[in-house]
Amino acid sequence: MITIQDLYNIVGNKISNEMGKTIIRNNFSPHIADQMCNAIDAHESAEHFQRLMQEWIELQQRQQQIVQTFLSQYYNK
Repeated sequence: MITIQDLYNIVGNKISNEMGKTIIRNNFSPHIADQMCNAIDAHESAEHFQRLMQEWIELQQRQQQIVQTFLSQYYNK
């Protein structure tokens, strides 16, 4: 489950990435800067997707555990 600390980390990483992209845009040619910034954005998207998948797997595990507990209690009366 996403915690408050996770949200702080997400926001902190977003701010850091945007600052890094600004520095890149100010120091490299537009063509190279665009490629570097796109790589940063792709990495950020991959991190978010990974977190989404992790949350989904945890949810599936909790649901499976609830169903197994219910079935165990129902059939072991």
